[in-house]
Amino acid sequence: MITPQKPILEMNNISKCFFGVKVLNDVSINLFSGEVVALLGENGAGKSTLIKILNGDYQKDSGTVLIDGIPVHFDQPRDAEHAGIRMIYQELHYAPELSVAENMLLGHLPKRMGGMFIDWDRAYEITRDYLDLLKVEIDPRTLMRDLTVVQREIVEIVKAISKQAKIIVMDEPTAALTPLEVKQLFGIVDNLREQGVGIIYISHRLDEIFDVAQRVTVLRDGNLVGTKPIEEVTQDNLVEMMVGHTIEDRAEARKQATEIRFGDVALKVNKLTKLGSFQNIDLEVREGEIVGLFGLLGAGHADLTRCIFGADKADSGAIEVIGQQAAIGMPQDGKNAGIGFVPIDRKVNGLVLSMSVRKNTTLSNWKNLQSFGYFLQGKEKSHTQRWVDDLGIRMAGGMEVETRFLSGGNQQKVVLARWLEANVKVLLLNEPTWGVDVGARSDIYDQLEVLAEQGLAILMVSSDIQEVLSVSHRILTMHAGSIIREFTQIEATEDKLLEAAAGEVAHGE
Repeated sequence: MITPQKPILEMNNISKCFFGVKVLNDVSINLFSGEVVALLGENGAGKSTLIKILNGDYQKDSGTVLIDGIPVHFDQPRDAEHAGIRMIYQELHYAPELSVAENMLLGHLPKRMGGMFIDWDRAYEITRDYLDLLKVEIDPRTLMRDLTVVQREIVEIVKAISKQAKIIVMDEPTAALTPLEVKQLFGIVDNLREQGVGIIYISHRLDEIFDVAQRVTVLRDGNLVGTKPIEEVTQDNLVEMMVGHTIEDRAEARKQATEIRFGDVALKVNKLTKLGSFQNIDLEVREGEIVGLFGLLGAGHADLTRCIFGADKADSGAIEVIGQQAAIGMPQDGKNAGIGFVPIDRKVNGLVLSMSVRKNTTLSNWKNLQSFGYFLQGKEKSHTQRWVDDLGIRMAGGMEVETRFLSGGNQQKVVLARWLEANVKVLLLNEPTWGVDVGARSDIYDQLEVLAEQGLAILMVSSDIQEVLSVSHRILTMHAGSIIREFTQIEATEDKLLEAAAGEVAHGE
């Protein structure tokens, strides 16, 4: 790609301190019209701070920001928006009960008859024109709640274009998308580039960077590691730039490992059915085994783990834990049976963010930390310290710090610690490294392998193919509510998993 001589965005020597701690140290990044720059780094590397300075959420301590070569200063996000900068965050903000047109033109709906009434025909026409600009086929009358996740993201992108955005920042835009939806989103990104829009693209999924970006900028510990054209780096290069060392190719190492012997069946599911979600599910997980459950969005795999734990109620079928029939109709039943459950959204359903790391860790085991009506706080602290040490939970301020101040990877480790403290026999994991950086992801994989070696049975739901291949001893694929195929680690490949998850492989094959 031939870039113009002058960048549309220059952030030069940006520094920022919080409470005396420098979180950005002379960081520089630039962006040209019609290009995608991937901004990479572990959680805590400084990416969010840099972007929030660009958006006017934070004020820099030093450095300069230039738009089209002109120095600018943003006191608030509205200033950035007026300069043509738009943020599209992982957690989208939209009105689900309003239409696509209403969400796009909110506050700017065209009027007729002297402003007394909304001109709906004109509103739909304007919306359709913007959708056509990016070659998107979405009915402007459709309610946002009826759109797919990728369609909602696309509407946010089109809304940015409607407000004359010249710079768009995308924060983890593919986190909730299937592989097919990712391709659709990348098509929209290509259309944006054709319109001359510059994009800063933040993602923990390194494999997709090579499909979407022209250059990559890497931060580590608040410092700029470097900016390189995408054709000059490999995924291993990027990992080393981000964490300071290489990380083993787990999938390949696992294929070459000697055969592992597992214990008795810890979890047995027989003909489990939830109408409208999944049907007649049979599966087993043995002590010391990690079973990956892979499927595309809507396959029913996430609903299945919720029913096994009791977060949702199954319509029929049976569940056994360590050879004992378990009547599970609510989460307490699952916990009492020896099942732990790590949900997809750890911040909403897995943690009490305003509570300390100590209290979150022991939340499911308070009953065993009491004696004669007294709560044994010393015992609670020693138990928490054990898991902090074993799982490598990093936190500034010790175990009394509120969990909301931890990085995503460390929050996930606290959720794991909670269930290990409760001494569960079976652990159900949903998207265990969702929004977690590459270094913390490797730490979590290490710990899962250690837990399996200690005899824990793990059923892991993941939409990340590399994750499933890297961690699982055995892989089940789901499509349309049914288990389609089973693969050993040696048999499994990315192509085979995708074909099975898409329903392209017959049941009996």
